[in-house]
Amino acid sequence: MPHQIVRVFVCFVLLLTAARAAGAQTCVRIDPSADTLTQDERTAARMLLQKQFELAGHRVAEDGCAAIYTLSHIRLGTTITVTLSGPAGSRQGKAIGLDDLPVVYNQLVRSLMTGQPMGSLAVLDRTNVSASQDVPPRRVQSEGFWHARVGHASLFAPTVHQAASFGFGYRAEFDRFGLDLSFLNFQMEDSGSYYGSGSSANSLIKLEGLYFSSPTANRSAYFGGGVSYGRTEIRKWNGADYPATGRGSGLQGELTAGYEIARVTSARVFVQADVTLPFYNVAIETLSYPASTSTGRYVSPTVTTTRQYAPSLTLSVGIGWQRWHR
Repeated sequence: MPHQIVRVFVCFVLLLTAARAAGAQTCVRIDPSADTLTQDERTAARMLLQKQFELAGHRVAEDGCAAIYTLSHIRLGTTITVTLSGPAGSRQGKAIGLDDLPVVYNQLVRSLMTGQPMGSLAVLDRTNVSASQDVPPRRVQSEGFWHARVGHASLFAPTVHQAASFGFGYRAEFDRFGLDLSFLNFQMEDSGSYYGSGSSANSLIKLEGLYFSSPTANRSAYFGGGVSYGRTEIRKWNGADYPATGRGSGLQGELTAGYEIARVTSARVFVQADVTLPFYNVAIETLSYPASTSTGRYVSPTVTTTRQYAPSLTLSVGIGWQRWHR
């Protein structure tokens, strides 16, 4: 009787062990409706994936498995998108060519077993980095060109001083956005004589961000703003013996609006309006002399200083050129 009990117990343990072994087995299937590999490539892919499950501690079988994982490949050119789905979830990876599939399978299985996302440090090591992950990241291509501008400026201080203007710069464009660095932007009025009124204003260096309303079109309006460092000088005739003169310098705010054409060529043409708003005032000194005396003695003039805010508006036409067109 005791021997029979032992035999029954041993048979029960063996059956339970076999059941557990069958339950722990893993099967790999390929979904033919979502796979673009050839039949020979599918067979090799399934064997490689089975090997990765075995390395992860799974018992791989052909049938009678509790855990079934489905594999599919979508190939476009040299890029193969791999999807693995099963009881532990679904993961997707990218391979560059068939030779890159084994390391992608390794990452997919590790990701499912650890619950970590693809590309994380818990999945990657020095042996399973794929070719697609080793490719340098692509950058947004930009176009850069030098430009020169000529135009007409108005300086408001408080009467309007009209002046010719010119400037130079470099502009980098990223379709929707642009960056413009310009320098030697001058507004110079020719008074014609010492006793006339005159003025000059300049932005020695100016940095602006630009926004293009039609980023991929051959023509586009744009607008933006930035800061500059500049200097303003004013001279005006008040009917006295000497004109009133003033100067100021410092940071300036810049607002820009324009229209650019021929954007698909290596030469650009644009019209542009710029508003310069100084963060400083111009200190204007006026000399006044008292009436002459009978003694003939020299009398020092009286100096009166006033401060004047002097913004400006410039309308210009510019042309840009690229040494290399990409």
